[in-house]
Amino acid sequence: MQKPFLNVKAPQQARDLLRQFSALDTEEVSIDEAVFRVLAEPVKALEDVPGFDRSTMDGFAVRCPDTFGATESMPALLSLRGEVAMGRTSDISLKRGEAVRIWTGGALPANADAVVMVEYTEQLDQDTIEVLKAVAPFDNVVRKGEDFTRGEPLLRSGHRLRPQDLGILAAIGRETVRVYRRPSVGVISSGDEIVPIGIEPPPGCVRDVNRYTLTACLREALATPLWLGLAPDSLKELSILIQRGVESTDVVIISGGSSMGSRDLVIEAIRSQEDSVILLHGVSVSPGKPLIIARIGPKPVFGLPGHPVSAMVCFEQFVAPLIRRLEGEEALSPARRATLQALLSRNVPSKEGREDFVRVRVQKTADKITAVPVPGKSGMISAMVRADGYIRIGEDCEGLYRGDPVTVHLFSQWIEEDSEEEHLSGHEAAGGSSGDVFAVPQQEKLSRV
Repeated sequence: MQKPFLNVKAPQQARDLLRQFSALDTEEVSIDEAVFRVLAEPVKALEDVPGFDRSTMDGFAVRCPDTFGATESMPALLSLRGEVAMGRTSDISLKRGEAVRIWTGGALPANADAVVMVEYTEQLDQDTIEVLKAVAPFDNVVRKGEDFTRGEPLLRSGHRLRPQDLGILAAIGRETVRVYRRPSVGVISSGDEIVPIGIEPPPGCVRDVNRYTLTACLREALATPLWLGLAPDSLKELSILIQRGVESTDVVIISGGSSMGSRDLVIEAIRSQEDSVILLHGVSVSPGKPLIIARIGPKPVFGLPGHPVSAMVCFEQFVAPLIRRLEGEEALSPARRATLQALLSRNVPSKEGREDFVRVRVQKTADKITAVPVPGKSGMISAMVRADGYIRIGEDCEGLYRGDPVTVHLFSQWIEEDSEEEHLSGHEAAGGSSGDVFAVPQQEKLSRV
């Protein structure tokens, strides 16, 4: 029986389908374990920080009017009343013409309103100093409550905690914080042609690349991956693995078997599960068109293409946004990566009505940054390895021209410093194949939209 064509939806329509899935439940964790977790509660300051006027320099606490007019040629003379010990307050109350030695972080004594840096003083004897530079009120001082005040909102619910955010939690004495649970994600590879990586592939078979790329993508997305197994083209065996994943994880990902081939069983295996719904089969992106998004009970299930590049593109554009949503974020935008601006090295055609994701290599010279398209079909993992990132060609565009400014979404923040000749194989230099969106086209005239 002939299978129907994919009912292709736009990328944003596909992401909108993910809104039906809500954030996971919450848990209380130590702030030692909370980095990159998403807050499930707002945080307010419980006290003023700092709780006292505090020196930011080694030097001398003074009354600033006593230093007005002081210069190296006409220093101000002040009587030294002692020093403020670290971690303690002083019972000294400064009078006119007096100073107290103080260290960085020390509490200012009563009546002091500034600190003169030690570099701008000379000690004449045990009881007298010269001030060589005037200070204004509260120079070199953090005032009480200047960092934040009691009751002030500090962090909102839904905020992903960074190292500095843990610092502010520590500053208010919070040892634990309530966050959303990290999702666990079951990973299945499917297909008779897929074999474990420890086996020499017999003719017609390939090693299981997707298990490892997708597991790494999940860790990068801060989810917890669980390997469920390698399923042959058997409806029964694939259905068993999917059921196991739904019972033991929050999300299930199946790679392979999402196209319309006669032996592709992912759709049938999902439909065989109780309370299952196919939400989408087909999205207008390249590579990655035959994406499946489904729901089994309350849990999301993805069928990703078997080609490694297509699987990784679909993961970044659709799976990663869902993971962040389950972790407590509201937005459903594609993965956020560091970007840089570059000029395209050559023409790249596209098809209107489809989003294209083109792998590129970044070339840096003294006067410009260039994005060089990396050729290779979606089954070639080596093309991903040669790329520094990708550019996106929108649905309303029929292509980009050489010299057009583009935004490169970087796979890593570090770009190797080497020459273009080292990047380009003979195939790339010759222009590559025109049969894949990632190939370098031999086309000079493109229409603009």
